[in-house]
Amino acid sequence: MVGLVDAQGRPISTARFVPGPSHDAGAFRDPISGWRGPQVYSREGMARERRVMQRRADDLAANDWAAGSAINAVSFNAVGTGLVPKAAIPADMLGIDKAEAARVGKEMEWAWSRWILEADVRGMCHFHDLQMLGLRAMLTQGEMLHLAVMRDERERQSLGNLFSLAVQTIRPQRLQTPADMVTDPAVRDGIRFSSFGRPEAYYVANPDASALDAFASTESLTSDDFSCIPARRAHRRLVFHLFRHEREEQIRGVSCFASGITLFRNLSDTLNYELFAQLMASSFPVFVATEAGQMPLNPHESDEEQGERYHRIEPGRLYYGELNQKPYPLESKRPSSNFASFVEIILRAMAASQGIPYETLTKDYSKTNYSSMRAALNEAWKLYGYYRQWYGRSYCQPLWEMLVEEAWLRGYVTLPKNGPDFYDARELWCNASWVGPARGFVDPVKEIQAVILALQNHLMTYGEAWAERGGDFDEGMETMMAELPLLNRLSGGQSAGARPDNAGFNGSDDSEAADASNERGENDDV
Repeated sequence: MVGLVDAQGRPISTARFVPGPSHDAGAFRDPISGWRGPQVYSREGMARERRVMQRRADDLAANDWAAGSAINAVSFNAVGTGLVPKAAIPADMLGIDKAEAARVGKEMEWAWSRWILEADVRGMCHFHDLQMLGLRAMLTQGEMLHLAVMRDERERQSLGNLFSLAVQTIRPQRLQTPADMVTDPAVRDGIRFSSFGRPEAYYVANPDASALDAFASTESLTSDDFSCIPARRAHRRLVFHLFRHEREEQIRGVSCFASGITLFRNLSDTLNYELFAQLMASSFPVFVATEAGQMPLNPHESDEEQGERYHRIEPGRLYYGELNQKPYPLESKRPSSNFASFVEIILRAMAASQGIPYETLTKDYSKTNYSSMRAALNEAWKLYGYYRQWYGRSYCQPLWEMLVEEAWLRGYVTLPKNGPDFYDARELWCNASWVGPARGFVDPVKEIQAVILALQNHLMTYGEAWAERGGDFDEGMETMMAELPLLNRLSGGQSAGARPDNAGFNGSDDSEAADASNERGENDDV
């Protein structure tokens, strides 16, 4: 093959080096000459940093108001009262009637509504509480660890439960490598991986009381003090170790406070110090000079044993000084005039590090309007929606499949005879969508009008509209059909929801519109 040549017939080499621009980001020049990007070069160093990070994040979540507000904002909006399943069985793909698919889906949803009451293996939490616990652990510590366990049949019957499936919550700190396995290349951070990096088993620290008392740290425990739990058994998932994957080859989670943890801690200390300064200023002592050290106090009002003469006036003190002693009253000039704006800047940076609006973090809505608040909430709901969808498919959906399988085996769910076997089409039988709590309105009138327009122009389905409000259209339809006869009786036989055209849609008064139509002779009965 002939290469490129110039006008003189000489070959043009594309491999010859041509000088190019130098990027500041990759060079060691001022002002970032000392920025070399520190890295962790060992597994032990990464594990140590993660443990310290988790302890600090736990401390923030427990004691810092801003960190607690950030966790509540994400968890309440993403999960809130709990994600609930809506069976979506594809009847055409299974070759069954839609009515049969609806019947099977209703039986599955009933089984789920019964199971969530007994989901906690300890019997202390509702499954929606377990959802909240898992998401809060993932936000705070960067990861959650739940186990899917099967109760013994005798225990299930003694508790009066319908199902054996249950969930056990585990602190992620218990997931670690036993001391006698640190040299095993297949075990990293308490997880045994396959040659492709797929988790095969998890090591959860489970020492007895004597071993726990004997060791100063769980890092010294051996494999005898751990429970080795397989990641899966056939198609059933046994361990839910969930975290946000933010980089390649990541095997453990990172707290959501990692990038802004110094902002949270330093602002908390700043506010505490300023508050303490105000406390000191509000109770500062008053100095009163007397001639020749004369003390105009009764003996029982002085503290002569301490060599001081003062009269206590709670919460401050009134001091009497000697002759020629000059008092210097304590004056509080803190905080500075720009302190409020400085704190606001830091809070906005903290909110940005969590992906939520400043107003959501501080619960301060005094500096916003409808347009800016709507834009901020739209951005925030991208984050909430991400967590909701991720949590639904990674945590709730596998548990739904296991629960439906057990319900079918126990006879609580009956499949059509003309349909395929459960195991032949398990993914189709268990198909479901997950609905979370309603988003809420900033301006109900405007937003409901927008939904009505979307429905009228076929840009949205009724199921989608109900799902945005956290409802189920099928259940709502049944309720409305049951309410319709009663409403008709109240309206004298006319459907309560009926109204001519779009009267009052734009906020106009219905009676005025009716009067105007009567004058034009356009108010004929239909």
